[in-house]
Amino acid sequence: MGAFRTTALLIGLLTAAPAMPLLADETGSAKAADTFFAGTVAQFTSETIMVGRTVRGKAESRTFSLTPETKIDGKLAVKVRVTVRYFSDDDGDTATLIVVRGSAPKPPKQKKQ
Repeated sequence: MGAFRTTALLIGLLTAAPAMPLLADETGSAKAADTFFAGTVAQFTSETIMVGRTVRGKAESRTFSLTPETKIDGKLAVKVRVTVRYFSDDDGDTATLIVVRGSAPKPPKQKKQ
């Protein structure tokens, strides 16, 4: 009798397991997970920002659209490190939050001759 219960329990668990990912997908579609990109500002305008980084020797850059709802924490400048929270859709990547991680690097001092 105990083997029958164990077998029935195992079959019940196996048949319910495939439905679990479907439930997670349905609840997750209401709010997508935040996506982040960190790097250095290459250029920016009032409508876009281009951020570049190097990972394992491979350079990559992304361009994000800015909207009136985009929050910018800090002062944007070229060569400043930032972290961008964004979402992707058919129109491309749109920044929702930009956090400036430091100030712009100072220009090198000229040596006196």
